[in-house]
Amino acid sequence: IVPMRKSCENNLTNEKASKERINFKEQMEQENTYNGQDILKPKNDVVFQALFTRGSEYVTKSMIEDIIKIDIHKIDLDKSKDLLNDNARNKNGRLDIRAILNGNIDCDVEMQLVPHEKMIERFLYYWAKMYTANLKEGENYRELKKSISIIVLDAEIPLLKRIPKSYTKWEIREAEYQKEVLTDHFEMHIISLPEAIKEYDKNKDDKVLQWMMFLNDPGSVEVAEIMKKNKAIKEANKKLYEISQDEALRRQALNEEIARMDEEQRMYDATQKGLKQGKAEMIKQLFSIKMDVKQIAKVANMTEEEVKRIVNEKNK
Repeated sequence: IVPMRKSCENNLTNEKASKERINFKEQMEQENTYNGQDILKPKNDVVFQALFTRGSEYVTKSMIEDIIKIDIHKIDLDKSKDLLNDNARNKNGRLDIRAILNGNIDCDVEMQLVPHEKMIERFLYYWAKMYTANLKEGENYRELKKSISIIVLDAEIPLLKRIPKSYTKWEIREAEYQKEVLTDHFEMHIISLPEAIKEYDKNKDDKVLQWMMFLNDPGSVEVAEIMKKNKAIKEANKKLYEISQDEALRRQALNEEIARMDEEQRMYDATQKGLKQGKAEMIKQLFSIKMDVKQIAKVANMTEEEVKRIVNEKNK
């Protein structure tokens, strides 16, 4: 009788715990809306910039401190949208966040959603524009400041596949004597958001990974747990709720999201067109060396009718 009673008690305890988890999840899903509106995604360029420039300086300072590992006693945020030029259509000179740290360090933070082949060169270009922006014609090189770039990329980075961590710090070092740094003026931090999400389960106390969890999905159960011990992320979430009520910002964020999706579709269409043209050229070359249609169809993974259509187009 006693074992049976214990079993019943355990079942009731498990059932209660299960209900609590379900209720907590439903609560989080409800809290992810405000006045019936969805909370904006902090990964969106427009939202990211608004959150970390219009929101609390404490939030921005905390995130940057956690990433670059220095104490920041003063932060000045540049709240303009186009930070390095006057052409609003020129993305090449636009940063998501730019700040002056402790009065003598330039720092920019960029959220990059769409990866492309030359993104590393683009990151260097952004850093170079920031580094030279302070030096006006006729001024001395002493006016140049240490410049730090922080890039959060919502993609895996092929270059970093051999490095077993989600965020990396880059400097200019001597190839053989790697302890020797040429200058401390160059510093770049690159964070792969998908890799950080995977890494979080192994190191839940890492503050950089906590920030990445927030940027990826601020309404998740995991982020609710993080907010219990990370005051800065809790404050960031509060500010995100506040700016999500700005109708103008919501429209800008939607336009940005549509533009990003259109760009991804253009890239996909161009890739598919290139693959199709390449396959057609291969079929024509195989036909020119007298390979029969049946064999070509097998090689190209196409039907014989499709191969004949391409061959006939060549003969027109």
